[in-house]
Amino acid sequence: PPGNLHIPNRLKQAIIFTSRDFLSKLSNKQYLLINLLEAPLLAAILAFIIKYKNLSGGKEYVFRYNDNFPAYMLMAIIVALFMGLTVSAEEIIRDRKILKRESFLNLSWNSYLLSKIGILFLLSAIQTFLFVIIGNLILEIQGMTLSFWLALFTTSCCANILGLNISSAFNSAVTVYVMIPLLLIPQMILSGLLFSFDKLNNLISTKGKVPFVADLMASRWSYEAMAVDQFMNNAYESAYYEYEKKEAEADFKTAFLSDELRSRNAFVQENVNSKNDSIQYLNRKHISIITTVLNGEVGLEKVDVAKEFSLENYSDKRATALNMYIDQYKRHYQNVYNQNASLREKKMDWMQEHRYQRPIAEIKNANYNESLADLVKNVSAKERIIEYEGRLIQQINPIFQDPKPRHILDYRTAFFVPTKNLFGAIVGTFGFNLFVIWIQSLLLYVALYFELLRKFI
Repeated sequence: PPGNLHIPNRLKQAIIFTSRDFLSKLSNKQYLLINLLEAPLLAAILAFIIKYKNLSGGKEYVFRYNDNFPAYMLMAIIVALFMGLTVSAEEIIRDRKILKRESFLNLSWNSYLLSKIGILFLLSAIQTFLFVIIGNLILEIQGMTLSFWLALFTTSCCANILGLNISSAFNSAVTVYVMIPLLLIPQMILSGLLFSFDKLNNLISTKGKVPFVADLMASRWSYEAMAVDQFMNNAYESAYYEYEKKEAEADFKTAFLSDELRSRNAFVQENVNSKNDSIQYLNRKHISIITTVLNGEVGLEKVDVAKEFSLENYSDKRATALNMYIDQYKRHYQNVYNQNASLREKKMDWMQEHRYQRPIAEIKNANYNESLADLVKNVSAKERIIEYEGRLIQQINPIFQDPKPRHILDYRTAFFVPTKNLFGAIVGTFGFNLFVIWIQSLLLYVALYFELLRKFI
């Protein structure tokens, strides 16, 4: 009749596929019960086990001092991956007889897949939401419900499509479930928590950057997103992050970098007249590093540092001048540190008087986690500075570092850096990382649509 909407044939098929699958799952009470109870039950067990009284001689629980919190976030991601894989791993295998029976109808494969993905995404949204609500409630994690859910939901969706790829590639459900541990274990190993990326096999590690092989893991992107967001945007740290960032930058330059530059300058001054080629190579490298660091710094804004202090015109006089500039560099950043420490203290006093309804220590106890802070600051690093490919790389405080992309497509950084380069624009790590996981999901869908894994096998 006039006025009726014309619905494309593929959309009709998608609606029919979705309705059929949705009603089938609703009728299976056991399936629904297991999948809806699985997430809150796992969250309750995990959170209950790792929550312990950590203050006042074991009489009180305070979120700030829960050393298990970083491990909890990793387990939450592994649970999201596990649930995403298990709910999708049998989907296509289960429908194979129906698909074969209906093959003569020339139905849309894309419509079928989208119907599956729509229902699986809905189920994953519910599961991850229940997990976050229960886990955050028990562990008293405040203000992170939405961000944790977005990260876990995105991770679970990626696992959904990965599970559909496996289901499409194999004919046996037993084979599929044997594959799940093989997929989860690399996700755990390369998540960034269990093993330091700087201490992996030399064939895959890159100093100062996350290894490329880890970039293939959704867990690495999800864990970094959750850790960075929780540290930067909790109700305590968010008010002081910018001050602490400038303090950390200034402290590194004052306490470590300036001494490193002085040491290298002393080496060059002592060995400038050496006839040994290897020593001269070291001299050039040291001068290059020193001039790169000092270029454009206070007192040298109008000086071509590389030309003025090259090895060819190096002398005791220029060595003394370099030391003078290094000392000036150090004093400047000592002042920067003191200024920002003072501003942070003033901000704390103002917040306590005008914003906080309770003592600032209570705000910190309820929102800030010391173990996570130590992790994202990499305080356990024995070497504060390392040299790699003619550059000095800062090992501590990645959470306070800015990315230094070499070109518009250079997204790679150290782990826990707060921002990333996205085609020349600097964006927050949380949004960037979730974007990468969705890109991975899209690529997995392309592989699923063309059944690349099945054809490969």
